[in-house]
Amino acid sequence: MKNFAERHYGRLIFAIWLITSLLFLFAARDNIAGWKMGDPDDQLRLVQVRDWLAGQGWSDVTQYRMNLPDGGPMHWSRLVDIPIAAAILALRPILGQYYAEMAAAAIVPLLIYGLFLAFYAAAVRRIWGALPALVAAASVFLIPQAVVQLVPMRIDHHGWQLVLFAVGLWALFDPRQSKISAAILGTAMALWLEISIEGLPFAVIFIGILALRWLIPSWRTAEVAAGDTDGGEPLLVAAVTFAASLATLFAITENWANAAEYCDGLSPFHVASATAVAGVLAIGAMLLHGHILKPVLSIKLAICASAALAGAATLLSMAPQCAGDAFATLDPLVRSYWFNRGVEGLPLWKLPFAETAPPLAGLIAGVLACIWMWLTKSLQPQSMVFTLLLLFIGPTLVGSFVNRTIVYALLVGAMLLAAMAVSFFTKAEDANGLSARMGWRLAGILLLMPAMLGQNASALPIRDTLPLTKKQRDAQADFLKQARQCQSTAASVMLKQLPTANIMAPLDTSPSILMFTQHRVVATGHHRNEAAMADVIRTFTGSADDAAAVLTKRRIDFVLTCDGSFEIDLYVKRMPSGFAAQLRQGTLPVWLKQQPDIGPFHLYKIDWSKS
Repeated sequence: MKNFAERHYGRLIFAIWLITSLLFLFAARDNIAGWKMGDPDDQLRLVQVRDWLAGQGWSDVTQYRMNLPDGGPMHWSRLVDIPIAAAILALRPILGQYYAEMAAAAIVPLLIYGLFLAFYAAAVRRIWGALPALVAAASVFLIPQAVVQLVPMRIDHHGWQLVLFAVGLWALFDPRQSKISAAILGTAMALWLEISIEGLPFAVIFIGILALRWLIPSWRTAEVAAGDTDGGEPLLVAAVTFAASLATLFAITENWANAAEYCDGLSPFHVASATAVAGVLAIGAMLLHGHILKPVLSIKLAICASAALAGAATLLSMAPQCAGDAFATLDPLVRSYWFNRGVEGLPLWKLPFAETAPPLAGLIAGVLACIWMWLTKSLQPQSMVFTLLLLFIGPTLVGSFVNRTIVYALLVGAMLLAAMAVSFFTKAEDANGLSARMGWRLAGILLLMPAMLGQNASALPIRDTLPLTKKQRDAQADFLKQARQCQSTAASVMLKQLPTANIMAPLDTSPSILMFTQHRVVATGHHRNEAAMADVIRTFTGSADDAAAVLTKRRIDFVLTCDGSFEIDLYVKRMPSGFAAQLRQGTLPVWLKQQPDIGPFHLYKIDWSKS
């Protein structure tokens, strides 16, 4: 089996990608036909690509159909727009604009998925060989946190983050620990930061492992030791490449006029901090090579500590407000009603059990695999073991604080579980008796699907939870039916019948208005536009007079609500006497006139003569 996997490795990886991609396409067929994107971010991404193709500047990612007259500032990288735009331009002459966009939204995520599988499996192959690599690639299909970022219609940047993580793994496990792999690692981490500042802690983890290889001789591979080097070149190359790539990416992608204002995107202080780290490491290397300093552990540790302190000091001096939570300065109203409502940015311990159980099951399985790897000494040299442990522990800590990043720990855990499962299948071949063989095989299969076991565990009744009454179940079912109608493409398209207008709509509804109509909105759920977001929340939660003040300031033509909006439902529950609750009750101020419903949407026109 191992020989077969080695001989046909490339074909088998392609087969895994092709079969799972076809399954993804089949499962998403209704979403593709109905233009149901993954979430509002994917809708805004397509709007951004359209605007770019229509002539908006490369470094200008402002959304000008919200927050009039200035527009809503966005923090997304143009790099992610390139493959989507390229696919649309290539397919437009054949399919027309409408279907070219639809095809691009369906196909581009699958191409990203293919890139991810190729590098992820290649990383596992460098550690354990072809068979565990193939098993690990196939098991990605069973990790919901990864799959959800790679399926058709998911065109936002999260899939690219997975690709760059996999590239980092592949480069890190180069058996030669070459300078080329170090340069690839530094470039990948810089690209990750350009796409999302979420990559910063992972860049620290990856480059930090290179530092440990320099500090600890036993962490170097036999190839490096045979080359009679001290192992410091990969660290220096990665750090310098990282800093140079950040500077280049900042120069060619960012809007220099306002890049320094924000903590949530690549900024001058990130470039300066990385340059400070690389500079100190370069000076240290010159002093060592010039025999001014002795290459002993204490000196190397001092150089690494000085580099880290230089980077931190540069960041703190240039942008002290960005040293902690990037959302620390977020408007309290926006944090309360928007940020804390979304589960992906919250710590694991703040999530409901149904959300926590699947990743926790994956993490527990990963811990068991780490213990197995340690006890069985299945991996040599031991430096590989420590590297994998750090790659599992580091992302676990990061993911514990930001739920959506737990996927990286789960992917490392899946690498370990794949190797463990292959060893179980091998034991099954050597076992005596049918029951023993089947037991080993069943254990190996279960190892590859911890998230599914966690999902089943999350469905177990919790003792403190009271069962719903029939009336409550019926009301919940009715609301979910209304929610599907509010989120349908057909409903948003129907709004095109209105003359172009300024619409006050919920944050979650506004992206579909921008995507499917010509109208303008106040804000979507994107935090750089927090002042406009606060105005939306203030309108629906405040009194009628509060709403009138915002609507007048924003020169709004229509107010739009939907009975199946989770957001409106939250406003009503928290502020039962607020403007949203009054609209739901039919209590309208004199300056507001209800219009005929458009699909599931309730529409109210402002009579400026009475406002």
